[in-house]
Formats: sequence, C-alpha cells, structure tokens
Amino acid sequence: MAQSNTPVRAAIPSTCDNAPARQQERDAKAFTGRGGTPTELRQAAASVDRIHRAQEVLSTLTRRVRGRTLYLALHRGTATGQVQLRWRAAGAGPRAGHIPWSAIHAHFAQFPGALREWYERTHRRAIELNQREIEARLALKHARQRDP
Repeated sequence: MAQSNTPVRAAIPSTCDNAPARQQERDAKAFTGRGGTPTELRQAAASVDRIHRAQEVLSTLTRRVRGRTLYLALHRGTATGQVQLRWRAAGAGPRAGHIPWSAIHAHFAQFPGALREWYERTHRRAIELNQREIEARLALKHARQRDP
C-alpha cells in the first residue's frame, strides 16, 4: 500500500520532534484498546503452562526420594482445570491416599533433621505454586473474557 503525503498529516501537531510522523500515528492508536489482548492472552496462557511444569517437576522430585513414605501428587480438577499439588502417602493399603495439609507436619516430624528441612521447604514451595496457579488461571480467565 502506497503512502501519501496529505495536508492532514502535515497539520497534525508534533508531540516529539525526533519521532517520524508515522510512528506518532502508531503511538496515538496504541490507546484505542485494540491489539493488546492477544498478547495478554498468550502471556497468561504461557504463565499457567510454566507453573504447571514447575508443579510437575516438584512432584517428580518428591517421588525420587529413596525410602519415601509420602510424595506430592498432581491433582487435576475437571470442572475448573485447576492443577494442585497434594501430599499422598506412598504405597498401597489403608494408609495410602491424600494427607490433609493440617496433618502433614506430623509426618515431617518423623524424619531426621536434614530430610525434615527438605520436606518443609518442598511443602512451602508446593503451597506457593498452588497459589500462583490459582492466580495465573484467574488472569487467564480475565484475558479470555476481554478477548473479542
């Protein structure tokens, strides 16, 4: 498409003498509300994906502990799409299953010092990732609502 030098373009007051006139026109259109949403949507989706990968890595890390009696499992909510880390007892039988967050510190108390500290750090990281996942999914939901 050919550019034309029209008198209207020359009549536009310059806000910055160093910027070319075409750039000033683009800058003026930046505040119309168009064009930002797809980028925001991609960034929000990428953020959710990064957090889900970090949750998977943490879950895998806890499964590699020798002689483990518990590990972090990924729980995926079908209705909301939420991915959450939860502690589970290792093995099978009546003691296997999810461990309530309130009871997890009693399990950590049974471990020797360095291992207990590692599990406590891992627990804090799991809580942080779960919270960040909720926030990132909410941001993605809002970005989808704004996308035309």
